[in-house]
Amino acid sequence: MQIDEILSAIGAGQDVQIPDSWAQGRTTFGGLTAAILCDATATDTDPARPLRNFEIAFTRPLEAHKAFEVEMETLANGKTVTIKSARIMQEGKERARARADYVLPLESSVTIDTFSPPQLQAKDTSIHLQGAHLPRFIQHFDNHVATKALPFSGQAVPEFGGWMKFKNAPPKMSNALLICLIDSWPPTAASYYQGFKPLSTLSWSIHFAAPIDEVSATQHLGYLSKVNFGEHGLSSSQAEIWGPDGQLLAKSMQTNIIYG
Repeated sequence: MQIDEILSAIGAGQDVQIPDSWAQGRTTFGGLTAAILCDATATDTDPARPLRNFEIAFTRPLEAHKAFEVEMETLANGKTVTIKSARIMQEGKERARARADYVLPLESSVTIDTFSPPQLQAKDTSIHLQGAHLPRFIQHFDNHVATKALPFSGQAVPEFGGWMKFKNAPPKMSNALLICLIDSWPPTAASYYQGFKPLSTLSWSIHFAAPIDEVSATQHLGYLSKVNFGEHGLSSSQAEIWGPDGQLLAKSMQTNIIYG
């Protein structure tokens, strides 16, 4: 089952259970969980208000092959900002919770643009992200590493990234799909560890710099993440995501736990 099929089925009110191909250990891949919540917040939201901020907390594992419900609430709906929250419930317990801020563009003479895409190695000469030690969900992505170190290679390289897209491209890109793509990369600190280690995301926020209506789902997007700090198994990183034309699409900040 592809991600657009999962999101469409949930949006249509169908009972959906997460298949094994989207599993990450005993839980569901966090990018899919976040995409489900993001898609829920977009329902009945004024399309003139683009998503500008999305924050998610993973409370408990969302288990595959089990029923779950998505609950959504509008926290505020003012002249400029709509704030929504959504959560996933399974067996009476919260599994993940998110907040989304949709903001009406204002007329302004001020435009601030300090971003320029980094000069990464071209996709054709980059290393395809694959391997038996990687989670099953990686089969849904076509990612190529264009930085100096691979995950779990035991190299102290504080940045990680390259080129990303879905292997089976959905008909159209969306904020929910972009969120899922962002999480398809292992934690930036993973290169410091020798050999695969279990890991989890503690907190995650994405700031959207530009609407992605014109971004094609068939083209690779750029991703580069840098470690802020790491100690006692906890690491923080921030990433930039840009489109084929070099435009900044989003900035992402994650706090991860790597066990071992």
